[in-house]
Amino acid sequence: MKFSVSGLRGIVPDELTPDVISLYSSAFASLFGGRPLALARDTRASGEVIGRIVSASFMWMGSEAHDFGVVPTPAFLRLIRLTGMAGGIMVSASHNPPMWNALKFAFGDRLSREEEIEAIRWRLKPEIYGRTSGKFGNYTDESGRAYAIYRDALGEFAFLLRGLRALVDSQNGATSGWVARLLSDLGAHVLPIRNLHGPLPDDPEPKRERFSAMDLLLRSGGYDVGFGYDPDGDRVIVGLKGVGILSEEQTTALALYAATRYLDVGDVAVLNYSTSSLSERLLREAGLRVVRYKVGEANLIERLEALGGVLGGEGNGGLIYTPFSRGRDGILAALLISRLVLDGDIPDEILNFPLKMGKDKLSASVEEVLRVFEPLVEGWDEDTTDGHYYRRGDEWLHVRASNTEPVVRVIWEGSPKFYDEVARRLEDLKRARRDSNPQPPGP
Repeated sequence: MKFSVSGLRGIVPDELTPDVISLYSSAFASLFGGRPLALARDTRASGEVIGRIVSASFMWMGSEAHDFGVVPTPAFLRLIRLTGMAGGIMVSASHNPPMWNALKFAFGDRLSREEEIEAIRWRLKPEIYGRTSGKFGNYTDESGRAYAIYRDALGEFAFLLRGLRALVDSQNGATSGWVARLLSDLGAHVLPIRNLHGPLPDDPEPKRERFSAMDLLLRSGGYDVGFGYDPDGDRVIVGLKGVGILSEEQTTALALYAATRYLDVGDVAVLNYSTSSLSERLLREAGLRVVRYKVGEANLIERLEALGGVLGGEGNGGLIYTPFSRGRDGILAALLISRLVLDGDIPDEILNFPLKMGKDKLSASVEEVLRVFEPLVEGWDEDTTDGHYYRRGDEWLHVRASNTEPVVRVIWEGSPKFYDEVARRLEDLKRARRDSNPQPPGP
């Protein structure tokens, strides 16, 4: 089980037990002094029962529990803003496999920061979270009106999409019945794929290989654009007519480029250290100063607010535009990219970016991984704000402990030669670890 700015994550039922869910939900609710709180969930099998425990914990602590039902995380954060809730809990482990689930803690219309996680941690004591005034909150089912509240408040973001032919693959996650419906309401012709509140795939992270049907339809030229989502909708990957599915970093760059075309984005943008230099280059070409910061949307938003900025991004189409939603928003990314496609404004620089980017994760210590790469990055600029980030020009290497899994993440980008060298060193490390820890023979 892991407790960080990405929430409380664990495997159900081994780690996320009813007692644990109640403990953390009550500690969270105790911070709000009885003010109304919201909850929502994605489509994981454990989501409904966890949601009931969360709502009961809110009510025990004297807060009204407003349940939006199955809702994408970015829509949940915007609904909190639109309805004036004090905060809430999103029950979703995002891109993790189906046996995982999580409590994502929202303070107002944004997810928790490090100091707020520490405040919850401090309150994990019966004498704190168990203390009530004897006044219990009520439960309200908001699921029947959640979509209408969101759609009717789009305002300037309600782009006219008549003539657009779009695909939406929700992988049976929380965007099912939401994004395809929204694009259709805005005038697009939409073909939904895996658009049920049903079983999630074993690995629901939105990668190219997960969306083969959408890729084939796009390459055949029958549709203009396609969007593939993770279970809670904060991550999206995009495909284009005649091209097929883009990489996640091309998707992020495309969403950020669209934001600079259609929105008031100010003069500074924040990207995390693991985001491609493609996004950085496009933002600078649009006249923005680009600042790098720690991975995690809560960290990026905190940095944006400190700098007076409104635009940020990270991998998997992780667009952040704080005037609309203070979170990573795969729905807003789809709206902006849809308009961009209708306008025929897809930069060749995004489609033909020459550098290669790789991602891997290992069950090893950060120190063990760093020893493998020290000779390769000797003399490079190093930043230790978030793990270890080495850079020389457009080539970079980022090694950090994951916020959501007990692994070390390695992300890198550069020339094909640099890409291959990093990949080779990672394989050598994995082989050495396997040789030193052989598996016992089977029966």
